[in-house]
Amino acid sequence: MPLRIEPLPRMAGHLPFMRGRLARLEEVGPGMVAAFGLTSGVDGRTDLAPLAMRETSAYFGSHFNANMKSAMDIDQRQVLRSADVAGSMVDLGDLRPDPATGTFEGAIRRTIAHIREKEAIPLLLGGEQGCLTSVLAGLRMGEPSSNGIAALIVSAASDIPALQANDVACVMSASPEVPGDPAIMSIAIHDLRQRFESHSESMLSHLGQRPVHVALDASAIATHWHGASTNAVFAGLSLSECRRLFRRLGVANIASLSITGLDPTINGFSLVKTGQRLLLTAILDLIYARLGVLEARVETPHACV
Repeated sequence: MPLRIEPLPRMAGHLPFMRGRLARLEEVGPGMVAAFGLTSGVDGRTDLAPLAMRETSAYFGSHFNANMKSAMDIDQRQVLRSADVAGSMVDLGDLRPDPATGTFEGAIRRTIAHIREKEAIPLLLGGEQGCLTSVLAGLRMGEPSSNGIAALIVSAASDIPALQANDVACVMSASPEVPGDPAIMSIAIHDLRQRFESHSESMLSHLGQRPVHVALDASAIATHWHGASTNAVFAGLSLSECRRLFRRLGVANIASLSITGLDPTINGFSLVKTGQRLLLTAILDLIYARLGVLEARVETPHACV
């Protein structure tokens, strides 16, 4: 067979999330993170979000190579045990709508429930925040109703999926509505900035030991940092604030994750992929914490000259 001498695109072939392995649902095992895409949005605005996040994740995915012995999270100054991550990240591809209804609700519920049955962590890429109702329904299917589930929603919009008995929700937004339900804890971003420790402790206490779905919407990141969401606000979180929040809440019982609201084709800074890079950088902090793959930071004294 002759060697091919024509140029190949840099992203030729399959493009799995984080350069992980393409897998079928039955191949998912305990402790894995199983990503899947949702190509459904208002007027098609988020249809390309799964592709955009997979493409950008290729730059991060080299850290998940078992041959890289000493990858480093330079922001936290902690060593990433790449060998422990290798094989833990799989990509299930994009969901297909139910043939009978033409909608994705049933497919989302079944996929989340099946991944949770295998003691793995579902990661939904793309779609609009409205899909959270189906996500929580799928998470609820694998949990005893007496325990309840929890949702941590980080978004400019304060839309809250319907809760059931023993469910709770924490909503972090720029201008949250005052909830009338004691099961819903709502915190404004400017209040979080002023009293981070007390608010983060309150959120952890509110979430309790329930399985938590963390929903990060692109609108939560302040719009002057990126141009990849039609709903973003200037009073949103910076990347460092979002990462600090997720690192603090990484000790919760994180059961599933979603990244929604990304429009990679909108005019603006998204042309240089800023939006998806911010979202992936933030969500990686939760993945690292959930998998326990960062070594403890060791402070070394400075040499005296």
